[in-house]
Amino acid sequence: MEPSSYITTYQQYLQAVCTQLPPAVLAKAEAILEQTAWDEPQSAVDLLNGAVVALVEADATADRTLRAMYLEMAIAALESGTDHPLCVAQLALVYQLLGDRERAIELAFAVLLNVAQAAYTSTAAIAPGLVFLPPSWHSQTQLQLLFETADGYTQSLLLAGEILWRSQLVFYNASGLRLLYLAAQLFPQSALILLRLGISSIVNGQWEGILYLHRSHQLAPTIPATLQALHLAYRDLHQPDPAATWMANAQTQARDRPDPDWYWATGPVDPGFTYVPFEGTLKLAVEASFRSIVTSVLLAEGDWFEVEMEFWRDRIQPGMTVIDVGANVGVYTFSAALRVGPTGTVIAIEPFSGCVRCLEETKRVNHLSQVHIHRAAASDRPGTLHLALHGASELNQVITDPAAAPTGAIEEIPCLTLDSLIDPEQLERVDFLKIDAEGHELQVLQGSDRLLRTFAPIILYENIAGSQGSNLPVAEYLTTHGYALFRYQPYLNQLLPIESADDLQGNLNLIAIPQAVADQF
Repeated sequence: MEPSSYITTYQQYLQAVCTQLPPAVLAKAEAILEQTAWDEPQSAVDLLNGAVVALVEADATADRTLRAMYLEMAIAALESGTDHPLCVAQLALVYQLLGDRERAIELAFAVLLNVAQAAYTSTAAIAPGLVFLPPSWHSQTQLQLLFETADGYTQSLLLAGEILWRSQLVFYNASGLRLLYLAAQLFPQSALILLRLGISSIVNGQWEGILYLHRSHQLAPTIPATLQALHLAYRDLHQPDPAATWMANAQTQARDRPDPDWYWATGPVDPGFTYVPFEGTLKLAVEASFRSIVTSVLLAEGDWFEVEMEFWRDRIQPGMTVIDVGANVGVYTFSAALRVGPTGTVIAIEPFSGCVRCLEETKRVNHLSQVHIHRAAASDRPGTLHLALHGASELNQVITDPAAAPTGAIEEIPCLTLDSLIDPEQLERVDFLKIDAEGHELQVLQGSDRLLRTFAPIILYENIAGSQGSNLPVAEYLTTHGYALFRYQPYLNQLLPIESADDLQGNLNLIAIPQAVADQF
């Protein structure tokens, strides 16, 4: 590439991500671009800047081979410049994108600890460099701040902090909350970080988190998710007057705004559920409480956190038939419904009555007749079972002995086999099967013998449920029934084979593909 090509590529990236950068910030970026030795790097900063442009190119292409090539170029350059902390921080970001969160956290924490002294107390400085943040991170505020910093030490500190809080699989547990506190210290003017911190605090029983929601609203008073979070938080606190105030505020702002972000304030009011935007166009009915993990995640992040959603969205095509076992409120169900379209079918199987109401409401308001909902638990035989209810519906478990329910709260539920659906649903194909049954996955498969033999669907299943380790019996069942197992690597959108029991460890979900077609993936 000519030097001008590198410069143009990064300028276009800045224009796409940051629509209104101050002139001083643009001038600083331009100076860094002009001073870089692109063809023959002379310093770690030159290597960094070349790597950053390679990351921009990788993010801009949908071609998996090209993306992998650009990532390899970036990694090689960053590893050659690890005497500069910004190279290490940017390398941590690459590992985070690729789903290697442990490595990303390890590198980012090292940067944080190594540069804190220099960033806050030293009069010495190191050269700043270019920075890449994925556009999907809604990163205009952070990018601007990274260019406004005095030197490379502070840039590195801030970039490391950004990567750390994003590198957690979930933001709502204790470690996620810890890193959000760190992020709020580094980015005190970020309304989105404060929104996440407020929700995470409340999910962890720290009701002072409502103050972070108020601060988020002060910084950005027109974000619908913040208004909705304040409304739900006061509902959960049983304070109807403040809850009504925030609803009224949202209703005022939502006038003449038909987009899904505001539907919760303009649509039908039901005490059992609220609505969150999903997949750009959908209005997803969810529980109107931060007791729900789905409600908390979708309000805070705008999407579901499991990396396999990327695979799901990429591979499901119009006309397919998809079965979602343990659908909950339908994150996977309705993502599939958009992709199979009116010529396809999505069968959602969910035992919990509260989630079934949400599924039916989402189907209704979005006019998705291709979705068929069954209130039942999938198992190895028909009959009746019991569902042990937890505070979050995502943790509900099928049990055979009602006395074993840890909370004492149970629902009696019908159960069915997937094989029993073949004739009444007139199934002629099943392309994808998702199973999230909180430890009941093996029984689901044992009740699907005919379905697996006849249709050989691709299976996405939960490998770790709650505190349980990897689901070895399910892995063994699938491999003996002609399936190969894979884990999904995000960003490169590729499947990595599971070759031993050790490879099962640490993977929340796995993907099983019939051996006969596995080489096509």
